[in-house]
Amino acid sequence: MPTAYFDTNVYIIGILQPNSNSRLILREIKKGNLKVILSDYLIDEVLAWFKKNKGKDFASMVRLYMMSLPSSEMINDFEWSVFVDEWKSFVADIDDLPHICSYFAGEAEYFVTANRRLTEMKIKEHVNFMPAKKFIEEVCGLYGIDTVGGI
Repeated sequence: MPTAYFDTNVYIIGILQPNSNSRLILREIKKGNLKVILSDYLIDEVLAWFKKNKGKDFASMVRLYMMSLPSSEMINDFEWSVFVDEWKSFVADIDDLPHICSYFAGEAEYFVTANRRLTEMKIKEHVNFMPAKKFIEEVCGLYGIDTVGGI
C-alpha cells in the first residue's frame, strides 16, 4: 500500500471541490487504498483554515473526518521535531518545515502538494514531491482531472 503525506491544500481542495484530483485522492483514502501520514501540525493548519473561512462547526466536522481516515498514522510534534535540525537548511519557509519533517518521520513515499515554491526548494532532492493529478494517475492508476495546477 503506497504511503503518502498530503499537504494542507489537498485536504482543503478535496473537501471543497468535488471535481478535483484532491477529491479523488480523498476517495482513495476512504477506500483504504492508501496509507496516510497525518501530523498534529497538518491537522491544526487545516482546521485553522476551515475555522477562519467556513466557521467552527464546519471545522469541527473536518476534524472528525480527518481523525477517522482509515490506514492513517498520526505523527506528533515530538516525532517530527527530531528532524528539524537535519532539514531546516533545505526549507526556506519555516511554515513548511513541520510538513517536511512529518514526511520523514512517517517514512512516506510521496509528498503530494500544489505548493510550487516548496517543490523548488533545496529539499526537492530528498523528497518525492508529486502534484495531485500525477499521484492519481501514476500511483492510484486512475484518470486524473484537468484542473489548474493539477490539484
